[in-house]
Amino acid sequence: MLKLALFAIGAFALDRIVKMWVLANFTLGEVRPFIPGLVQFRYTRNTGMAFSFLADHQWVFLIFVPLVLIGLGIALKKGAFPCPWQQLGLIAAMTGGLGNWVDRILYGSVVDMFEFTFVRFAIFNVADIFITCGAILFFVAYLIGEHRKKDQATEVTEETPSE
Repeated sequence: MLKLALFAIGAFALDRIVKMWVLANFTLGEVRPFIPGLVQFRYTRNTGMAFSFLADHQWVFLIFVPLVLIGLGIALKKGAFPCPWQQLGLIAAMTGGLGNWVDRILYGSVVDMFEFTFVRFAIFNVADIFITCGAILFFVAYLIGEHRKKDQATEVTEETPSE
């Protein structure tokens, strides 16, 4: 758990540092190159979640996010997710959720800054990366774990002599 806590602290700090840098060095709407042909900085604010879903409904996020984070934290503490990869995925997603929630408290919206230049896609931030990658990692680890359980159950039933 100490490694997961250190990971969460580092992920949260990275998100805050990047957002604070953008706030200190960009004007709203400003665009600057980052990785030519791939990603650019575009400082925007988002009052919703992915693709501005539920925009202008801050109260939903201000109430819902802490409840989800507390619930997942309790589930982790009680050992509901014994797989270390599931734990890492959840911690990453939870940390990203916390980072964006803090933005909503401090600024009334989420600070976004990364924009793909080769495809039309949502503008996102470091917290969004942790949410997305964490959720993917969690679900892949969960599916692999379920597949292994089925394989083990099949082996047990094949080895058990029938009467």
